[in-house]
Amino acid sequence: MAVRTLDPRPGEIVLELCAAPGGKLTYIAQLMRNQGRLVAHDSSPERRRLLEENCARLGVTAAEITSAIPTSVPRGHLFDKILLDSPCSNTGVLRRRVDLRWRIALEEIQRLRKLQLELLRQAAPRLKPGGLLVYSTCSLEPEENREVVSGFLRVHPQWKLQDERGLLPFVDGVDGAYVARLRRN
Repeated sequence: MAVRTLDPRPGEIVLELCAAPGGKLTYIAQLMRNQGRLVAHDSSPERRRLLEENCARLGVTAAEITSAIPTSVPRGHLFDKILLDSPCSNTGVLRRRVDLRWRIALEEIQRLRKLQLELLRQAAPRLKPGGLLVYSTCSLEPEENREVVSGFLRVHPQWKLQDERGLLPFVDGVDGAYVARLRRN
């Protein structure tokens, strides 16, 4: 759902933050036909190794994998599109991982919310005017979804919410997820 909402095209310059293990990244590369530039960020060395392995296995050649959040791309251009698949509580996958219910605490959701908002703030200046940013989680919690996006939009009036969608396991029969598409004016 997140990649389709991003709608990557051949020749674009795309950034994915928190990209490991690489399922969305390799799908983006496929939709871009490996044409353009795809920068994948993940801060964990182990998770970056997974990204590299999956890209090699699936023939992704347009991806550059990095541990630092890039400020721009060569020649001073900003990114056309950004996907932020944010770290979250994973409450959308509880039907498959029931052990999570014993590890989720209000304090953890509050900590994650701060991190999610900070990642959105870091991503925002890397997008060119008119570009699209897709924020996604596999959480069902409004504190990690709509409230993060609303908090970001309150202090960034030059951004507009174009679309948001949520999937609910007990309604849609799939893992829960949230996606918001934001445009920078």
